[in-house]
Amino acid sequence: MAEDNQNVGTLNSFLIYLLSLIVVVIASFFLVPAFHPVRDYVLNLMPFDAREEIIHKSDAHIKILTKAELTKHMGEDGGTIYLAILGKVFDVTKGKQHYGPGGSYSFFTGKDASRAFVSGDFTSQGLTDDVSGLSWTDVLGLVEWVEFYKKDYTHIGVVVGTFYDETGQPTEALKNFQRELEEAKIKQKLQDNDRKLYPGCNSEYRPGVERRLWCSNLSGGVKREWIGRPRQYFQPGQKQPRCACVKDFGPPSDNPNAKNHANRGDLDNPNMKLYEDCDEEAISCSFPDK
Repeated sequence: MAEDNQNVGTLNSFLIYLLSLIVVVIASFFLVPAFHPVRDYVLNLMPFDAREEIIHKSDAHIKILTKAELTKHMGEDGGTIYLAILGKVFDVTKGKQHYGPGGSYSFFTGKDASRAFVSGDFTSQGLTDDVSGLSWTDVLGLVEWVEFYKKDYTHIGVVVGTFYDETGQPTEALKNFQRELEEAKIKQKLQDNDRKLYPGCNSEYRPGVERRLWCSNLSGGVKREWIGRPRQYFQPGQKQPRCACVKDFGPPSDNPNAKNHANRGDLDNPNMKLYEDCDEEAISCSFPDK
């Protein structure tokens, strides 16, 4: 009986040790700079909202600034320079040649001008934190800017307003943006898959002479064993067609396991149209620049 109690005690001690070790490792991920690359890799595998919540809760030194306080950090008289994007405040003082007074990006400092990062509208109306109605590509682009600032500058806090409340917690606007981001990621994946199935064409334009479209086994940035034929691809949901290199043998891409097929690949896809004055068998099409 005494031996059993001793074994149980040993097991409990081991479990406590193991739990302590796990806590130390997790804490190291967030607190020790050397572990930040590993931490960031693990966090990047998570959904954006979950990742942001973990980072936010793990940072005991997070500052909560009001908009008025943020305006005091514009580099005047050699002071610190802050900017905000999606409510996150970054210290960009080390880039004062760009962000300081008179710098080419000084209009971003002392405020949250999230929308301007993807709109390119640097007027007083455009320098706003209103990100409603952005396209899904702009949503992804905005997050890329956040990642850039996280990599190159110090994230020192959040600004109270559109994205964070007075306690530093995410607002409904930020949660809505996070939902839009997840939808944007799905659309990006669908587009990537679509461009693998129907790679883009090479193109060349000579003003006053001609425009040429052609296919190769590397066109569209997709390395493959086949070349394909140039076709106008009227992709569902898109206003304008794009040139796609269409596989011209085997079963159609939307039914790759088909037993009975014409061995024409995607040439008979109703969304694919032959270019006017271009031979059906050609891998290159030229059009005079009229």
